[in-house]
Amino acid sequence: MNSSRPLAAAEAIDRARALVPVLAERAAKTEALRRLPDETFADLRESGLLGISQPRRLGGSELTLTDAFDIITLLSQGCGSTGWTYALLAAHGWFLAQFGDQAQRDVWEADRDAVVSTSFSGGPGPEIVDGGLHITQGLWRFSTGVHHADWVALLAPVPQQDSAPDMRFLLIPRSEIEIIEDWRSAGLAGSGSCSIAARDIFVPHYRTLRMQDLLDATAPGRLVNDGPLYQFPLVGCWHVFLSAPAAGIARGAMDAWIARTKSRVHPFTRESVAGDPVGQVRLGAAAARIEAAETLIRRATESVTADIVATGAVSPQTQVRGRRDHAFGISLCVEAVEDLFRAAGASSLDESSPIQRHWRDVHAVAQHVANNLDSNLGAWGERALGLGDGLQFG
Repeated sequence: MNSSRPLAAAEAIDRARALVPVLAERAAKTEALRRLPDETFADLRESGLLGISQPRRLGGSELTLTDAFDIITLLSQGCGSTGWTYALLAAHGWFLAQFGDQAQRDVWEADRDAVVSTSFSGGPGPEIVDGGLHITQGLWRFSTGVHHADWVALLAPVPQQDSAPDMRFLLIPRSEIEIIEDWRSAGLAGSGSCSIAARDIFVPHYRTLRMQDLLDATAPGRLVNDGPLYQFPLVGCWHVFLSAPAAGIARGAMDAWIARTKSRVHPFTRESVAGDPVGQVRLGAAAARIEAAETLIRRATESVTADIVATGAVSPQTQVRGRRDHAFGISLCVEAVEDLFRAAGASSLDESSPIQRHWRDVHAVAQHVANNLDSNLGAWGERALGLGDGLQFG
């Protein structure tokens, strides 16, 4: 493998597929470490897959959102924690490409393979000082992949004199922050989504990015990265990276269930469990749910892309339908894995069983605030009833 050149989509997908059994073999180790093993991150880096959303002008592959969905889904079949971590690190390449040109060059001209971790949760408002912002002290939560990141982008409320705080991402070298080893999650346990402590840090203005510009698709990075990938608003783009792991995890659970059931015998009758018609029905229903979820998520991904190609912008209707479909697709994946888990027998509770790991992981994906089923379905309903635009969060 060679990470020194951009990848075509087919090559990237082949490389992801080749990693699936490797990641599955390391899944238990990944959970025990509560972050990606160094060899797994090295494999991802060597494969070139970490650069799929990095601009070509700065050494990346700049693939499509649909390509990202396919790659994330594959990796998540092998290990949910790895698939989730990869999805977030890949998404953060898109985030970084939304910053101004100099901020991008600070990161990728120093190391074209550099990756960024983010945190949307926590942290105080920094002080406005000459030339930038100063963080006195603060704690941010849920920074997936931070152990392997070269930089971090922390969301913080920047005070404004006559208005509400301006929510901005502050881009900081990882060497300037401290990782708090507090990730003790039942699901996606190996994602290393730890907290970050930041103390006495100066951030120049050019290394900040307004959240509202991400939502409005007016970020400064669009001026230098003019490919379709960088014209998306946050809604419609971000959700692809957050929903794709669920589809992969569900497929991994189904594959594990099939492999286990083929060799499993009833503990009392010693007859093959594969012949149980109830299990066959549950398997068929799970497959249908997973394929329906993939169809919904893929349609949402293709719809935002089609809007960009046709008009240069994603319509509010497409964004809101996408929110609904991503969240509902995840819920279908949860239902599929839930049914398979219940039909897998008591021995599937063993720590060595991949089925219980997939079961915990898919529930963890659904718990992410952006994937909340009720709020995303309600957003579509709000718009359909003429009560709002369906694009508000929080």
